[in-house]
Amino acid sequence: MKTFGIKPEIKFGEDSLSFLKNLPYKKYFIVTDEMMVQLKLTDKIIDNLNSDCKIKIFSKVLPNPTVDIVQKGIADLVTFEPECVIALGGGSPIDACKAILYFGDKIFNLLGKKKDRIFIAVPTTSGTGSEVTSYSVITDNNSKIALANDKMLPNIAMLNPEFMKTLPKKVVADTGMDVLTHALEAYVSKISNSFTDSMALEAIKIIFENLLEHYNDREVIEPREKVQYASCMAGIAFNNSSLGINHSIAHSIGAKFHIPHGRANAILLPYIIEVNSNADGRYASIAKNLGFPASNKEEGKKSLKIFIEILKEKMKIEKSLEEFGINFEEYKKLIPEILADIKKDICTTYNPNSLTDEDYIKLLLKIYYGK
Repeated sequence: MKTFGIKPEIKFGEDSLSFLKNLPYKKYFIVTDEMMVQLKLTDKIIDNLNSDCKIKIFSKVLPNPTVDIVQKGIADLVTFEPECVIALGGGSPIDACKAILYFGDKIFNLLGKKKDRIFIAVPTTSGTGSEVTSYSVITDNNSKIALANDKMLPNIAMLNPEFMKTLPKKVVADTGMDVLTHALEAYVSKISNSFTDSMALEAIKIIFENLLEHYNDREVIEPREKVQYASCMAGIAFNNSSLGINHSIAHSIGAKFHIPHGRANAILLPYIIEVNSNADGRYASIAKNLGFPASNKEEGKKSLKIFIEILKEKMKIEKSLEEFGINFEEYKKLIPEILADIKKDICTTYNPNSLTDEDYIKLLLKIYYGK
């Protein structure tokens, strides 16, 4: 039996922050990073909360949040005992907040203080879809740990395009390609279904139609808003059908070589499409839906790959790990660890093809050299 579910209530649009004005809570805990504070985006949240409430801001989250950061957040959460928790930022603050809440609730239970609190996720990038998923990725000793539990799903997701106006072009490229990877992997997953397919296909179409325009001019609201919706749709899709080895490999090399997650996914994507032969028909269906040449499976898969490479090139995304600047000797030395990480990663389970160790080593070398 397959299951499809959407838990978070989604508030979206330019006026979505007005929803906060009607919240009745007295204590708010905001999980974010220092950049959100410096850009005064936290002020946009605070200005919409009732004036007599107490607010504590935990802004120690860094990119690729670590176990140590989560532990510090848990300590502040347990001490403050909020009624409402708001995660503000990209994937890192939202993922960190999920882990803080999940393990913090366990401490509350041990103390006999079971908390009925609301969790609101406010994304400021379009990429992770974390605002609508039960997944969280935490880094420990240069390894990324994927956590999955329905208790980490936010109660409410708030999509406000105003938060994305200040994003640098490189971040738009990375996060946009992350959306595309989420949707593609959700569509070819072993456990995809008609519901996830509809979300994934629409997200893919939106990305191809809007990402480049958003990349070239972040001031124009329509493409910015549509890319945000695509991120959310792709998140809903993969929360129900999971991901694949594109993410398994990106988790590992991203942690070991400090590559932004979306950039790692983007570099890998054409090579993963090539190796996933069991999904040739699915890739061709995507190409056909986009209006790309797809008279047969082979042509459809090839044209999808070509158009992805064109999109990457227009956003100045590297074609290989060598081009990104990774030292080969360091990379070669870590291949056994990367291989072990891939096997442990939950995303590997749902990839359309099962690869042998030899297959993975060939793939990892191809990803490095780009050929």
